[in-house]
Amino acid sequence: MPTSVANRFLLLYGSQTGQAKAIAEEIAEKAGDQNLHADIHCLSLTEKKFFIEREKCVVIITSTTGDGEPPDTALKFVRRLRKKTLPDDYLSHLNYALLGLGDSNYTNFCNCGKSLDKRLQDLGAKRFYDSGWADDAVGLEVAVEPWLDGLWSALKRFLKLPGAEHGGGDADAIMTENKEMINGDSRLNGSTVIENGNKSRSADTQSVHSISNTIPVLTKDLTNGNNQNNLNNSNSAESSVPVCDINQSDCNNSSSHLEQTSSSEKHTDLLVKTLNGTKDNKSNESSMEEKTEASVKVSLPPLSESTLTVPLLPPPFLKIEYNQEQSIDVCDLPRQNDYDFPSAATPVTMATVSDIKTLTSDTAVKKAIFVELDITGSGINYQPGDAISIICPNDTNEVETLLDRLGVLEQIDSCLKILVIEITKKRNASIPKFVSEVSTLRHIFTTCVDIREPPKKALLRVLVEYTSDDAEKRRLQELCSKQGNEDYARFIREPSLSILDILNNFSSCLPPVDRLIEHLPRLQPRPYSVCCSPLTSPGKISFVFNVVETTAECGRTYFRKGVCTGWLEGMSHSAKRDKQVQDTTEKEIVQGIKQLEVSDIKIPIFGRTNQSFHLPDDVTVPVILIGPGTGVAPFIGYLDHRGSQQEAQAETQFGETWLFYGCRHKDRDYIFREKIEHHVSTATLSNLLVSFSRDEQSADAPRYVQDNLRSHGAEIVSLIEEKGAIVYVCGDAKNMAKDVNQAFIDIFSQCKGISSDEARKLVMKLRLHRQYKEDVWT
Repeated sequence: MPTSVANRFLLLYGSQTGQAKAIAEEIAEKAGDQNLHADIHCLSLTEKKFFIEREKCVVIITSTTGDGEPPDTALKFVRRLRKKTLPDDYLSHLNYALLGLGDSNYTNFCNCGKSLDKRLQDLGAKRFYDSGWADDAVGLEVAVEPWLDGLWSALKRFLKLPGAEHGGGDADAIMTENKEMINGDSRLNGSTVIENGNKSRSADTQSVHSISNTIPVLTKDLTNGNNQNNLNNSNSAESSVPVCDINQSDCNNSSSHLEQTSSSEKHTDLLVKTLNGTKDNKSNESSMEEKTEASVKVSLPPLSESTLTVPLLPPPFLKIEYNQEQSIDVCDLPRQNDYDFPSAATPVTMATVSDIKTLTSDTAVKKAIFVELDITGSGINYQPGDAISIICPNDTNEVETLLDRLGVLEQIDSCLKILVIEITKKRNASIPKFVSEVSTLRHIFTTCVDIREPPKKALLRVLVEYTSDDAEKRRLQELCSKQGNEDYARFIREPSLSILDILNNFSSCLPPVDRLIEHLPRLQPRPYSVCCSPLTSPGKISFVFNVVETTAECGRTYFRKGVCTGWLEGMSHSAKRDKQVQDTTEKEIVQGIKQLEVSDIKIPIFGRTNQSFHLPDDVTVPVILIGPGTGVAPFIGYLDHRGSQQEAQAETQFGETWLFYGCRHKDRDYIFREKIEHHVSTATLSNLLVSFSRDEQSADAPRYVQDNLRSHGAEIVSLIEEKGAIVYVCGDAKNMAKDVNQAFIDIFSQCKGISSDEARKLVMKLRLHRQYKEDVWT
């Protein structure tokens, strides 16, 4: 219920993976420093903790999930506002500010936020501050930070509070404040001055203004060992992580291994050589002379000579107490402290791996692995097109190497208790909900926190305090500063540096392990599309994935595989060894005895909330399936399902089914080929259009799925407009999905004789009417 407090505003968030919630909590924490009171609630608590129709001032932070859908926590709130019975002036008393989070790799960028923004205005609500759209494809902070800067002044102006013009608000106010400080005025609302990496003045908020660091800090120490052999970049194009320029200083000698200073020799194969301290002094001097490129460790003017605006140091709020005498069985600990998983539609179940095999040849660029799980008795029900989430651990060697780097390897299995510091300055401090209060470091860093996610700026700011080398300290300040946004994106976010990469690059940095637990995000489950049908595989569920491999370059200091894909691939090696043993045993036993099971491995999974990527209930409706690579996975389930339906409904005339499939090489990575050709032979699949992008072929041969789409444009338009065909696209969002979307625009433009803008609107209309559906990922 709203209160009469003059400085109060309602703060709402709709979060799927926790980012919108984290931003809202940051706003709530900073509000007190601005003499404001934030009444914060999740959107799921509508009509329980708040009533939007009774509010005067509200700030909303919401993400977008799926194919432009609201996050699960916002569904109820959005549905309430969508009611057609609501009058046009229903929210005429409401004033709001809205920040939407999204990813421009997906077509419906920030769709939930934009739809909500429009609906609020349709119901009479008014903006007191411009809506913001943050793009995870380039880094949320690029839009979030300036939006938050301006929010405080906007709130104070609307609430008619003092200090509206100097509340850490818009850019003009910030510029004015900086000028005042240069002239010796101390009237800066919550700031810290950094001079050559040293804090000389502090206050209470997290907006920090430095005005005197104008001396370059590039030193020999910062460039030691970077002038290595040129990188062989031949396989980099296939990596899922963006590849840096070949001349970039950190993109060198990816095959060399790290000389471990660890007490444990078993980690030496995990990491590559650190870039510091690997050459003699003469080489270092030569390297300094030749250094011309910026890197994660090195900045150049103007940034290296710039005044910096860096965050205030987040206050510590957790501490760890070890109990060497107490034993603990981590197997008894609840998985991620029993904290609800996002998008979970079912409880977590342990599914038995009944089959696991490689689908591609040994010479394929990417390895595709098929996994079948026995879900008998799990309570998981699914349709073709659904997805499951796999709860995976971090790599064991990587965890041990990180904890060794932090100097706590000896305590890795000791029982510990996490406590909130009694005198912490952090408001509403608490232990992360996904971490058990009593645990071990191994358990926390293996199963609870994400050690691969590029560190956020707040964590980099913390690392500054535990870095002894002045040049390294300055560089970390740059990377977490507003002036260093481009460097942060280029050298940390784009190459996906992990916390271990950061520590390896900044050798003098040694933070306490409890500070990492404060800031590392939750280790999220990984979703995979189902590639089977319950009609043909009762009690089973299967999926396929590419093994993600990332080389040691561009600041990445060790070779790695995907967190989940690498873990699952390890199971395939184990299953293969088991099968070899069983095959030997089978030769010695009497024919007719049941073959041994491939594996007794069990993995934790749960069913995901419905994403509506399903076949139409009306089997007479044609479907157009577009899925190159492993994007074909859900369509294998579609074909199996349709084949079974056709057998059971022989009298029914089914709609046409078209499949556009593509891969690199016909003889290396044409996955599910036998099954696809079987569906062609049984007429389940009406039309199969396959393209091979890397095979030698005639110049006019289609190389990509969009080439085949354009070649059959007239037929596709006819299927969609005359027979109501539904288009399904599955695969890579960053490139393939955008190319396919453009192909449809081109097809409609050409076949209907309309402009590209008109064709684009037509395709968007198909999306809105659920006639063009996507299941894509980055």
